[in-house]
Amino acid sequence: MATLATPRCADTHCSGEGDSCSHSGGRRLAAQGAAQFLREAEKNRRQIEKLEKERTLGVQCRKNGWTDVHGELGDFEELLKEERTCRQEIAAYEKRIEGFSVSVKADPKPHTAPTVQTKPPNRDLPAEVRALESFLLKTGGACGGWDQYDHQAFLKVWAKHRGQPAYRKEAKLYLPDKTLEEMERHEDWHQELLHLQDKKREAIQRWKTGKQRERQTRILNQEEETEEAGRRAKEAKSHQHRTEEERREAVRQLEEWKEEKRRIKEQEEEEKLAEEIQKRRRAMEERRRQLEVKLTIEEQLRLRREEEEEQQRRGKVEDQRELDERRREAAKVIKRFNERDLHKVEAKLQEKQLKAKEEQDRQRRITAMLKDKRSLQAYSSHEGMGGANETHWIFRRGTCAADVSQTNRKRFLIGADAKMAEKESQFEEFEQIDFLRDRHVRFFQRTLQVLPERYASLETTRLTIIFFALSGLDVLDALDVIDRNTMVEWIYSLQVLPTEDRANLSHCGFRGSSHIGIPYSTKGPGVLHPYDSGHVAMTYTGLCSLLILGDDLSRVNKQACLAGLRALQLEDGSFYAVPEGSENDIRFIYCAASICYILDDWSGMDIQKAIEYIRGSLSYDSGFGQGAGRESHGGWTYCAIASLCLMGRLEEALSQRELDRIGRWCIMRQQSGFHGRPNKPVDTCYSFWVGATLELLDVFQYTNFDKNRRFILSTQDRLVGGFAKWPDSHPDPLHAYLGLCGLSLIGEPGLRKVHPALNITQRAFQHVQQLQQAWRGSAGSCSRQH
Repeated sequence: MATLATPRCADTHCSGEGDSCSHSGGRRLAAQGAAQFLREAEKNRRQIEKLEKERTLGVQCRKNGWTDVHGELGDFEELLKEERTCRQEIAAYEKRIEGFSVSVKADPKPHTAPTVQTKPPNRDLPAEVRALESFLLKTGGACGGWDQYDHQAFLKVWAKHRGQPAYRKEAKLYLPDKTLEEMERHEDWHQELLHLQDKKREAIQRWKTGKQRERQTRILNQEEETEEAGRRAKEAKSHQHRTEEERREAVRQLEEWKEEKRRIKEQEEEEKLAEEIQKRRRAMEERRRQLEVKLTIEEQLRLRREEEEEQQRRGKVEDQRELDERRREAAKVIKRFNERDLHKVEAKLQEKQLKAKEEQDRQRRITAMLKDKRSLQAYSSHEGMGGANETHWIFRRGTCAADVSQTNRKRFLIGADAKMAEKESQFEEFEQIDFLRDRHVRFFQRTLQVLPERYASLETTRLTIIFFALSGLDVLDALDVIDRNTMVEWIYSLQVLPTEDRANLSHCGFRGSSHIGIPYSTKGPGVLHPYDSGHVAMTYTGLCSLLILGDDLSRVNKQACLAGLRALQLEDGSFYAVPEGSENDIRFIYCAASICYILDDWSGMDIQKAIEYIRGSLSYDSGFGQGAGRESHGGWTYCAIASLCLMGRLEEALSQRELDRIGRWCIMRQQSGFHGRPNKPVDTCYSFWVGATLELLDVFQYTNFDKNRRFILSTQDRLVGGFAKWPDSHPDPLHAYLGLCGLSLIGEPGLRKVHPALNITQRAFQHVQQLQQAWRGSAGSCSRQH
């Protein structure tokens, strides 16, 4: 039944409507003939689109790495054709079975083609096409006047036997209502139809060939006209010489360029897509990592909170115990002070009573002398000269009595003074305090862990507190009690590193702590944060801490630190503490000078402007103030003198007379210890600030070391260690460290010597000098290689 849907039936435009085809009339056949060309054109257009799709699909498949695509497409087309054929056969069988139920007419009439009045065929069509259409109109349409199903059965059997006469017997089985003569006539009609259809196809092919030839001719004519126009243009413009091959090459290059551009665009889109996928993947990974970090930080915060609560609880217990112990010690000391004061009061009372008694004796003697004088005068008037000698004796006796009284008074006072001196010597022996090294070591160890509650506000300057503790342990020669590597890593995590685009160079240096939440990192690049910037004092203490720990400063970004330092200097030569702005004074000039000295690079500051600012801060009384016109102060004086010493400009910036006056002003600051300004109480920290200034001026030996030592030791806490600002006060890291430095300056046994300008030990200073020699040697070798 596959022949029920043959291509020939399609060529004759069989509509599949049975008898309606034979009775549709000439008008419909004419319309079908006219539409045939449109269908052929549509078929050609679809074929072209199919080829174009196959080519596009092939290119896409090659791009995706697929192979053997055409074979698979061919198999797919064959399967579609078989499916379509099966469907047509099933439909034909169903209609054939339905036709069996129709009764066959007894006297069938011969099939004659009905006469239909139609319009004359189109005269513009080829003769073969008009002949085919006329034949169909005369013979009853595409089925030759037969029923569509009879015609399809005939075609099936005829095609099966390839037109041999033997087909009639089998056809008779399918067409019992047809006679042999009718089948022969229908065979003749069918052969004529095939002949006319072949001619029609040949005519159409000739027409296509002619059209193709005409199109080629037209193209050739156009090309000739184009060439002629080009030749004329070349002749007119003698500099344009392009041949047809060059134009083709240009077109080919243009196509290649377009193809390359398209390929690049596709590649860019693929790369962009891959990058987007990678970016999303990184974002997801970053979110996961942040979540893990968040959970870790929360756990650490919880543990730290618990630890701090435990530390606070222990601290409160320790403070209470210390307070109780201090009260007991104070009660003992107060008792001894009261005893001493009572003794002094008793001595003064005895002296007062003695003076009153002496005054009474003197008055009594004077009265007696006057009475003796009157008696002598009365006697002399009667006895003559003998009374004069007696009078002389009486006066000598009074004089001797006065001498005896004065001698007794002196003896009493000497005895009282001796007793008082003995009591004072006993009290001085009681006040003699030993240097408690081990307690100070434990004090600095606790400072490296958790700050006491009263110093919690210093958390933002934690790096400076760490410097006090580390340098204090270095002075005590006790650095072996800490984990140096952990401390070094923590200090490097506070370094503000430059970003990839180096947009934050003016903010580089060291921050005081991680209180603003910057991620812990010791490697670059840095993270840009609006509130993250270095602090000049933290940079100084951070570098000093690394030197104390023995680090080689290899991970310090020196150029970034110097760039951040340059951004802090003002036009008057002073420095801000942070780029956002702050107070500016000599303290930060000292920090900047120390940083440049340690890094062995003075490009981080304008030295001349800094010297001018220092000179402008010299006060009328030969001390240095915070700025021009400010009150003299021991701390500012130290910063000024130490900065000039680090710059190597002390004798150049100040005359010898000025240096002598500055030394005199500093020496005047000593009472027992040192104070920072006139009419102020002595303070532990000035034992270093003023003492180091005198050491730099080479006049420290003219101070009273014993009084200074006794005062410093009187401020140390005998229970928890450390030194306080004044006696009987709470110790703190700053005064504890500077108290040790003051003792080091006067040569306290068991303490390392302190470098008076850099405020670090001589051991750390020698380490700096070794690093600088290594840097200079490396720079010299590099310059020789270049």
